[in-house]
Amino acid sequence: MAIETMTPRRDTLLDVEPVPGLSAVLTDAGEVLGHRIPASGPRSLAGVAQLLNQIWDAVVAIVTEPATATDLARATALLARIRAVEAELAAARAPDGAADLRRTGEAIALLRGANSTDELLTRAAESVGAMGFDRALVSTTDGPTWNMHTMFIADDQRWAEEIVAAGREAPPTLDGQLVESDIVARARPGLVFDVQHNPRVVRPIVTMTRCSSYAVAPLIVNGAVAGLVHGDFYFQRREVDPTARAMLAVFAEGLGQAMAGTLLLDGLTAMRAGFDRILSPGPVPSTAPPTLSAREIEVVDLLAGGRANRQIARELAISEATVKTHITHILRKLGAANRAEAVAYWLRRPTPR
Repeated sequence: MAIETMTPRRDTLLDVEPVPGLSAVLTDAGEVLGHRIPASGPRSLAGVAQLLNQIWDAVVAIVTEPATATDLARATALLARIRAVEAELAAARAPDGAADLRRTGEAIALLRGANSTDELLTRAAESVGAMGFDRALVSTTDGPTWNMHTMFIADDQRWAEEIVAAGREAPPTLDGQLVESDIVARARPGLVFDVQHNPRVVRPIVTMTRCSSYAVAPLIVNGAVAGLVHGDFYFQRREVDPTARAMLAVFAEGLGQAMAGTLLLDGLTAMRAGFDRILSPGPVPSTAPPTLSAREIEVVDLLAGGRANRQIARELAISEATVKTHITHILRKLGAANRAEAVAYWLRRPTPR
């Protein structure tokens, strides 16, 4: 297995010597694998970590091959030394971690002042770029439907818009077949590699993006996954790594907290519009207020409390599909155009004396 040369990062660069034992490991690895691995010249900390991962995989592959003539004792000792060097590397990367954390905090700060969820999500994609990602995709999820909202591509926004348009034309379904299904189900971030050959990705989209790897984090709002944040290093020509995953996860957490606030603003704005519509001059209906079933009353009361469909389903021990059916009936009975208007109507209804 050939070991690729790593592309330096834009930030911290170092020579191999500051990591104790690295040069010796590269020399021994070259002898075990049968080809020379350059041990000089500048490499990034992230690049060195990836190189060690590749060496580890290559050594494990030949050790587990029955027909190999490799010196097993030497190969096993090399694996132990790789782990030791990785520990030294982790310590050397600590300053990078502080810088990454600072950039992530600065990106979250860029979200402040958004007056609507739409504006927030649009800002979010570009904010991910401010963390050092070349491309970022921000999406929302509605049950099994994955809705692409905004994409940021450094210096090529037209390409970004084309990708989002393709995703909107045929929204992917999170039915367990895609990697993103796991991210949503587990509410945990992840890394996706070998994207162009991975069977669990959205093939039309990854063909357009031409990416080789990406990080993805769940966007959690009020305890439920409400969307996804993707990022990669396409123009830097390097793979995503655990640091990228951690940065994206922290950013997505901050975005989720901000989104909880903008959703409340959206609800209040829509509710005000509903009140204005109800209170606007016009003929007073002569019919009595419509009657909702006991279950529909429970649902509309939870809607008034700001609950999402998934939360209502959990509290009432029913499916999300049943919640949607109840909401459809509520809108029809109340003559409301949307959820906020239905809540406004319901809160304004006369209460029995």
